[in-house]
Amino acid sequence: MPYLFQTNLKHRNKRRTISIFVMGDLCHSPRICYHALSFSSIDYNVNLCGYVESEPPYEIIDDINIDIIPIKVLKNKKNLPFIVFAGFKMFIQIIQIWKIMWKTRKEVDYVLIQNPPCIPILLIILIFKYTINNQLKIIIDWHNLNYTILNLRYQNLNNPFVVIVRKYEEILGKFANLNITVTKQMKKFLVEQFCFNKSKVVTLYDRPGKQFQPIAVTDRNYNHEVFTDMNDLPERKILVSSTSFTPDEDFNLLLNALKKYEADSETPPIYLIVTGKGPMKEEFLKTVDKLSFSSKVIISTSWLSSEDYPKILATADLGVSLHTSSSGIDLPMKIVDFFGSGIPVVSLNFPAISELVKDEVNGLVVKKSSSNELFRAIKSVFTNDELLRTLKDGALNESKSRWDENWARVLKPKFGNKQ
Repeated sequence: MPYLFQTNLKHRNKRRTISIFVMGDLCHSPRICYHALSFSSIDYNVNLCGYVESEPPYEIIDDINIDIIPIKVLKNKKNLPFIVFAGFKMFIQIIQIWKIMWKTRKEVDYVLIQNPPCIPILLIILIFKYTINNQLKIIIDWHNLNYTILNLRYQNLNNPFVVIVRKYEEILGKFANLNITVTKQMKKFLVEQFCFNKSKVVTLYDRPGKQFQPIAVTDRNYNHEVFTDMNDLPERKILVSSTSFTPDEDFNLLLNALKKYEADSETPPIYLIVTGKGPMKEEFLKTVDKLSFSSKVIISTSWLSSEDYPKILATADLGVSLHTSSSGIDLPMKIVDFFGSGIPVVSLNFPAISELVKDEVNGLVVKKSSSNELFRAIKSVFTNDELLRTLKDGALNESKSRWDENWARVLKPKFGNKQ
């Protein structure tokens, strides 16, 4: 099968190289890490560029084809106004990205960037392409839409900043040689709303990596510190959720649902593990304290390593996703991880969720985002053994679909092995 791109002739006798950028923590950017490993598997040199706030997965560190290039993390420690800090951050990122591109200019054939965020990186890569290396091929991996995430701040699609970011994505995105989307609905949006060339847009669903594996209840390992002082785990149902503690996930919804769960005499005791960190974590912890849960509902928060996270997921009975999607057309990676571990999920409803969660097959979709409905869904799973077994079977079946096979089927034919 022909390659998607014609490799630059001056590079014909060397291994092809791809630079992969994510303006986020590499350790918690699984899809980007999976891309890196997949390109390495077909004999590409990979420059993996991103924040190194925590240790990346061992398989990334140990892969001789992958070079990790750190990008400096900038935090608003002086509490500057949003616009001022955003401008300063953008300026510093422009310098960092340009330095990386210049240093690798003689070797790189492809650049893959994650969107969001695409500001300022997409513009920088395009300027570099048309001024320094016009043979460079650009790939955008669309996880969501930048302008809809910005709109969480303004709640007004006509806000000038939101309009500018939408036009930025719409206009500059057309220059990419390939656009990869996480859902079919996102592909449809890019073709119909942004008028992208349909032949340059392909859907690659998120699928779990091999580190996420189902285990039998009898094989669960409770030795991790997250289970310290939990002496009654066999009597408890374990509920897990992972989050970035951002505004697109309303954890008050879950906490209020658990207060109703706590008051219901028919429900078994529960242990909720919330993994992750983010700007709203402190607010979450304060709310937990304020609600004063009894011992029937125990809540723990933990920041897990990339090695520990799959192990903790595998111990759970049920996952919960509060992701509602700023655009309605992306899908949360956490549900993919849950399914990879054979865990059914309770998810809030939004337009694209049916591409992943099949209601009453591998999980439950809460049609109305209310604490009452979420409580009823969790209660129905934890008080109905037959329902839990059905959903568990559906999740186990979903766990059979893996990243490596999916990537090889969708993207490998477009890049191929070196001839």
